[in-house]
Amino acid sequence: MNGSLFDIFKIDRLGKGIFAKLLFAVALLAGVSVYFTPLGDTDFTAFIVWAQNMMGNVDLMMNMSPADIPLSSGNIIYLLHRLAADMFVILCGFIYCGVYIRQYRLEHGVDEPGDSGYLIPPRFLVPISAGKLALRIFVVICFSIVMLLPLSFTVLYLFLIFIIILPVLSMYPACYLSGDSGLIGSFPEMVKVTKGYYLVNARNMSLIVCMYFVGSWITSWLMSFVPSAAYVIEPVINVFLALSFGRYVGMVYCRMREVPGGLRIGAKLHREAGDK
Repeated sequence: MNGSLFDIFKIDRLGKGIFAKLLFAVALLAGVSVYFTPLGDTDFTAFIVWAQNMMGNVDLMMNMSPADIPLSSGNIIYLLHRLAADMFVILCGFIYCGVYIRQYRLEHGVDEPGDSGYLIPPRFLVPISAGKLALRIFVVICFSIVMLLPLSFTVLYLFLIFIIILPVLSMYPACYLSGDSGLIGSFPEMVKVTKGYYLVNARNMSLIVCMYFVGSWITSWLMSFVPSAAYVIEPVINVFLALSFGRYVGMVYCRMREVPGGLRIGAKLHREAGDK
């Protein structure tokens, strides 16, 4: 995947590019809606004052209950709006991944075994139908909504563990949306296909995650000086990286299915080619 490192960010290269542009635009609208057309109440002054008092009073912090948190109904609606927008951007990354795998298999399905150099030629990996892909995207959306709360706690409190399992866990949508496995069967399959690819996946995914944190830092800095610019730049960065992540997962999944075993098998193929 070294030669494809920069190709991860070429998100417009998906078929004729129309679908990728449309997906980017829809995800961007969802992202900017949080700032320009927010639902609920964006005034969290009471909550900020309360939080500052809590940080300075240990006894108050130990005796507080969830009912003491000064969040109005409008504040909760706004938080739900923001959470839904972020979730939609992530789901757009999943959708990109599924469409990428299908498009890749449609384009490479005529490759011959002698020309491809793959252990499993692309022509033997059947692309999923458009209708079945749409149905599986709907299932992934429902499944993601159900898993939203436990996954949120994992990211907040077990961030290091989440980063460690991300190279494996992120392959679940690819396994399912590709049509290769079912909803349950995709769990063991995601572990199976990543054998030999964990380190390269960890490196490339860490690059995307680091870019996300750098983008968050830049937009936080801009928020203090040019808020209007930050309101647009932050969603643009988030959507771009979400689709880039989906593109990478689709790219590497196709590679893992065609050349199982990763670096070890790849090195063997290079040696055999050199001997010939």
